[in-house]
Amino acid sequence: MIKLKICYFFKKFFLLIFIIFFFANYSCKSSKNRYQKKHTSVTEVSIFNKKDTLSVNQLRFYKIQSAMDCMKMMYENYGIWNKKISTVENYMLRRIIWHNIKLIDNNNELFTVIATGYESKELYYAGLIVFDSKEKDSFEENHPLKNKLIEVLITKMKRRNKTDSSVYKLFK
Repeated sequence: MIKLKICYFFKKFFLLIFIIFFFANYSCKSSKNRYQKKHTSVTEVSIFNKKDTLSVNQLRFYKIQSAMDCMKMMYENYGIWNKKISTVENYMLRRIIWHNIKLIDNNNELFTVIATGYESKELYYAGLIVFDSKEKDSFEENHPLKNKLIEVLITKMKRRNKTDSSVYKLFK
């Protein structure tokens, strides 16, 4: 009789521990993508403007300190931007745009770069949308500079200043 009560107690105890562990693990998944397996991805996104909706590709960075890390990297490498715009889909963060930027050494192509980011409990990333001088999506599958651009931008993101957070206030 005592053995049955002890077995029953341990079954309940382990079930309770399992439930607590499961929910703690599920609910504590960091909004900063601690469990995100990929560091980067190229993702198709929609950009809304006054007249149209454009589908473009965005290079996303997930292992970041802030959703503004791409803005910070661009600012550190290319200085002040040309334009800031608010977005419908992410009212907390603006899109910041640099025009006529030479991204690749030994190549005279000039690009337009849109730095953006997103923060929610489910998704957290910093992103870049890049157009070439002919206004073509530079992350399209067949773009001749796609892989070189991704390589360059990943390298620049790795080299950004990770200790100075004061610059983030410029982007709001």
